[in-house]
Amino acid sequence: MRTALALAAVLAMAAVAVLLGAGRLLVVADPLPPRADAIVILAGSVPDRALEAADLYRAGIAPQVVITRERVPRGETALRARGVRLPQTDELARLTLHGLGVPDDRVVLLRRRGTSTDTEARTIGRWACRHRVRRLVVVTWRAHTRRARLILGRALGPGVELVVRPTRYDPFSPTRWWRVRRDAKMVLSEYQKLVHYWLHERWTIEPCGGLRRQVGATLGYAATAARSSAASSPRACSSRTMSQPPTNFPPT
Repeated sequence: MRTALALAAVLAMAAVAVLLGAGRLLVVADPLPPRADAIVILAGSVPDRALEAADLYRAGIAPQVVITRERVPRGETALRARGVRLPQTDELARLTLHGLGVPDDRVVLLRRRGTSTDTEARTIGRWACRHRVRRLVVVTWRAHTRRARLILGRALGPGVELVVRPTRYDPFSPTRWWRVRRDAKMVLSEYQKLVHYWLHERWTIEPCGGLRRQVGATLGYAATAARSSAASSPRACSSRTMSQPPTNFPPT
């Protein structure tokens, strides 16, 4: 009986430890640098992330704010066919930043639409490498910060310093997440997605979002095409004809 009670007590303490630690483990906050090249708002909830980004911009952390685009919601195509157009989250983010004092010419919109943190990170990685960005501050939800750091760290590569910033306007509580349905769903979803990251995404995400591989493939194709064009030119054919000795002699 005593053994059973002791085991139950241990299990209860373990459950409490898991509840207390699961939310905290998801949240990371890197120290803010004195200066960065850009502040990136990951797609999702607009008000809390835009508020944090605007605060960082006004504090002089970076000279520009980058926003990404989400995929078109289901049913919106049918609405547009009937003349109804809903504002996109990137449009709302731009309007919010404008209202919070960020000039329009300091907002950069990445055109490629993302369907997940993975695809969004690839777009950010390609943009950062094209523009020779050295340091980025990324703003997102608290519970999303750990997974965002893992994915973006791989998509940016070692040449870009990544600073992950959880928005202070997010109501998520790392220590009491199981008491709020929204927070509980978020924590369970994040751990499921973390498992997917470790099993699949981390093996497929390339530095610079795959930009270097694409550039290398393009250059390789161009070099192959140039060699092919040179080989098929009349001058090349004439040169080969003149330089090769005749192989068919008349009979003697």
